[in-house]
Amino acid sequence: MEKSKVYYYNNLSNLKSGVNKFFKMIAEDIEDETKTGIKIHFGEGDNDTHVQPDLLKDLNKYFKEPIFVECNVLYRGNRLRKDDHIKQALAHGFNFLEIDILDGEMGEDYTEIEIDTKNTQKAKIGKGLKNYDNLVSIAHFKGHIVAGFGGALKNIGMGLGSRGGKLDMHAGVAPIIDVDNCTGCGSCSEQCPADAIEVNKYAVIDESLCIGCAQCIAVCPEGVIKIPWGKRKGDEFLEKIAEYTLACVKDKNWWHINFLTDITMKCDCFGSKQEPFMDDIGILFSKDPIAIDKASMDLLIEKNDGVDPFKKFSNNSQHLLKYGEEIGLGSMKYELIKID
Repeated sequence: MEKSKVYYYNNLSNLKSGVNKFFKMIAEDIEDETKTGIKIHFGEGDNDTHVQPDLLKDLNKYFKEPIFVECNVLYRGNRLRKDDHIKQALAHGFNFLEIDILDGEMGEDYTEIEIDTKNTQKAKIGKGLKNYDNLVSIAHFKGHIVAGFGGALKNIGMGLGSRGGKLDMHAGVAPIIDVDNCTGCGSCSEQCPADAIEVNKYAVIDESLCIGCAQCIAVCPEGVIKIPWGKRKGDEFLEKIAEYTLACVKDKNWWHINFLTDITMKCDCFGSKQEPFMDDIGILFSKDPIAIDKASMDLLIEKNDGVDPFKKFSNNSQHLLKYGEEIGLGSMKYELIKID
């Protein structure tokens, strides 16, 4: 099997030049002039180690109609709903492109993409993804307390899963209700599209009817409807991320840029400031999401004295890469090409 090409730029004093080189390579590879979706994580709350927007401000010079694309999150935070999500993005400086939240105001707009894999027959993906044929993943490579690490695969698979899709990846189908603190207001029942919630003194979810859309989490005014974090364990969680990535790249043209800068132990979903634990490494670019994440991990381990710093989160994080390769997402064999 031919090795995938991964391009590496490490002039840390002029990262924007490297980013623009990658943008130019992508633009030359796009055959039509349709709009291009730029998948980015805007950073939660006071997080300031996400990809810095100033490095991306030349997107308009290389693409006809670049648009930031993202889906709402599952947990209660600044990116739970479309309007708040966009406000968060603007507050962090992502104010120079249109922003398209692909799953609607509260995660209600999703489509089911058939992939028929080991753990997933239909993946719940933000409905607006159908409007884009060409997409660029811009990912901040960092740790993740469940997956071990987050890069291109997590940016796409977890990122573009609708709220119900994220619930599917994390936990299965039905949320759980803190009945001791539920007021029985009925907001969740009124908004449930599957009529799966009955309210007497408190709300009860009928798991046989629940479709896992997670609308109830978004609308509950008391915040008592929860995600059963950790219900999916180990390898299955990693496999679900790969499977959702497979759904997102199906019949699409994707390119991938990983920023190995401001590398933190936790992901950018943490709303507080984090301190990078090691020096910046550079940026990588590839057409292959498996190869770029593998190369990112290899460089990070090499620069960290041969030690995987994320092993405390997951002893088997690279199962994500192995399984992703198995289902056809790409190859773990790569050629690292340094560019100036």
